[in-house]
Amino acid sequence: MKGSNIFKVGESISRCYFIRQGTVKIYIDHENGRRSILDFAGREDWLGELSIFCNEDFTKENRVVDDIYCLEFDLGQIRDMCKRDAGVSFYFASYISGKLMARSFRLSEYLNYSLEKRLASFILTHHKEGVYGISHTDVSEYMNVSYRHVLFIMKKFCDEGIIKKEKKYFISDFGRLKEISERSE
Repeated sequence: MKGSNIFKVGESISRCYFIRQGTVKIYIDHENGRRSILDFAGREDWLGELSIFCNEDFTKENRVVDDIYCLEFDLGQIRDMCKRDAGVSFYFASYISGKLMARSFRLSEYLNYSLEKRLASFILTHHKEGVYGISHTDVSEYMNVSYRHVLFIMKKFCDEGIIKKEKKYFISDFGRLKEISERSE
């Protein structure tokens, strides 16, 4: 359910989840009061999969953004399957390495590309049938920029007719949004 947690901070992880529908934000609250959103997990993503191969020192914060439907698996059983079946182990290792590569690529994008390009890509990745509704606060924490900067770019997209704001944002020009996301600036 929206606003709930899949894992509770401080609990040991004994389950992992395969998301069939919905979105979960994964984040860390730092000692200085700041928050870093590490990722948004969605359809066909796993939660808790790192614990298959290692014991995580701490449970990352998580919050359901869109109502979620997921499959729950016993972590011990998946570990046993990985030990017995190289194909299953390879599947999870490949999934985790793909996630690591995507996060590394995203961090390098932050250093080298404009917020306009990154936000256009983000909207294209996280819209649901042309409707985009992730909060500006979450996006600013995820992209490590100010809320005002995100708001400024969203207003620019609205002024240019790329998106339309009602209660949520509606993408009105997918082609232009894709063009912005593919710039080499």
